[in-house]
Amino acid sequence: MDPYAMNIITALLRDQRGGGAAEFALVLPLFVLLVFGTINGSIMYSAQNQMHYAAQRAARCKAVDVTSACPDADAYAKTMYNGPSLAGLTFTATDDATCGWRITGSGQYELMSGFTSTTINIRADSCYPKI
Repeated sequence: MDPYAMNIITALLRDQRGGGAAEFALVLPLFVLLVFGTINGSIMYSAQNQMHYAAQRAARCKAVDVTSACPDADAYAKTMYNGPSLAGLTFTATDDATCGWRITGSGQYELMSGFTSTTINIRADSCYPKI
């Protein structure tokens, strides 16, 4: 092989310009996925937390309020829910002999993962003894 060609090849192999850009191109998609996954997971956790809060408030209202201001637990719990919008959000009230009024809420959260979306079922259950 020609010594001049060998010098060019070794110079190219030692050249480190553009290495940072290549590393950035490898790390950026994973970093973006991690950031948006964390944000989406936090929103889903907020929906779960708000659903538990609404179920707890509706169960307490059904058990404590004797003036029947809470005849429809579903409507009352939906007014108490302040989280992100969920598809099929419903709350059902049952008269449980072991714990009093049990409110069960359910809904579907649409998890956006970039190219596809996945539906995740979220449930909440709360119980309040009758007074």
